[in-house]
Amino acid sequence: MKSFLRKMQFKWKVSPRDTILILTVFAITGTTTAWLSRFITRYLVPTGEGFLFWTVKLTIILLGYQLLLLVISVPFGQFPFFRRYLTRLFSRLFRWKSDAPKSVDRKILDLPPMKSIAIFASGAGSNAREIIRYFRNHPSINISLIVTNKPEAGVVQVAAESNLPVLIIEKERFFRGDAYVPELQQAGIDFIVLAGFLWKVPDALVAVYRNQMINIHPALLPAYGGKGMYGNRVHEAVISAGELKSGISIHYVDEVFDHGKVLFQASCEVRPDDTPASLAERIHGLEHANYPKVIEQLLDPKSTLNTDGKQP
Repeated sequence: MKSFLRKMQFKWKVSPRDTILILTVFAITGTTTAWLSRFITRYLVPTGEGFLFWTVKLTIILLGYQLLLLVISVPFGQFPFFRRYLTRLFSRLFRWKSDAPKSVDRKILDLPPMKSIAIFASGAGSNAREIIRYFRNHPSINISLIVTNKPEAGVVQVAAESNLPVLIIEKERFFRGDAYVPELQQAGIDFIVLAGFLWKVPDALVAVYRNQMINIHPALLPAYGGKGMYGNRVHEAVISAGELKSGISIHYVDEVFDHGKVLFQASCEVRPDDTPASLAERIHGLEHANYPKVIEQLLDPKSTLNTDGKQP
């Protein structure tokens, strides 16, 4: 059952929650259509046979079913999905012209290959939201998948808002199994972005995505990095040490916590009256302003990135 749900989630490019709601709409619509078909045909054509009987029955099944899909989808919040679904269906049946952009040969048009990104996150997903927004209409970079180890994490809702599929990972398989590499490859993921992901990335995943996976850390590495240093723990340590500056570091992910090559850093002052919360607010501002741009500079061949570990 889990494999079926995951397959549908990838096919429809929706969150796990929306996958279940969509399947529920299909089930309710099918049952309702069958009941209406029996009730109406018996009322209009009591004999249960003849041309009129089959005309009414097929009309209900072929057209009534589609209308019921739209009606029933509304209370489940899935009307946009089913509107697109039926538009594609009727376009194929009647060869209507679609408003959707046609696929293009990117080589002929001298366009760079499309890069697909998976965002790994464990929390509210504020960085994920900014990255998704930044690349929403990008010509060569596409956010394709959200990966999280917490089904209740806020990033799941962020994914739902953008109709992005979500992969929920389990600890045992992630660390001692295949690290979900088959799912990532099946989704065509070229690049991984860690955005508040609290688990250490296993060696098996690092090996496949070496130099194709980056992380953002809320301090100026190599200071205040390593195991257990995340979120307010970092800000508490910075304030307790009396530091005058803190900031963000964007770096490649390797087999050691917060150890890979630093690609970018940006700093902010630490004020005398700062609390972990107030410092975190300024750090988040740096993250939101810079993380999407660094990702773009890494993946867009027309962009260049200063990789000496300092702010350009």
